[in-house]
Amino acid sequence: MVTEDVFYWRIQWAGRWMLTTRKFEEREIRQEHPEAIRVDDSRLTILTPENPQERLEASAAAAHGSPDVQYRL
Repeated sequence: MVTEDVFYWRIQWAGRWMLTTRKFEEREIRQEHPEAIRVDDSRLTILTPENPQERLEASAAAAHGSPDVQYRL
């Protein structure tokens, strides 16, 4: 499975610090906001299955999943 960790970020926008409205991976946010500060307790792990067997496992796990893990099916 492909694993992505996404977070909310504090960014400077129009001279003020604010929180992003959606979660981003670090490489995404650094392209536009190199000064961004990660909000550590906002972590969400996104798992994307790469083959049919992993899709079956992810479907079963999603039914009993954790709020900190999301599956892309």
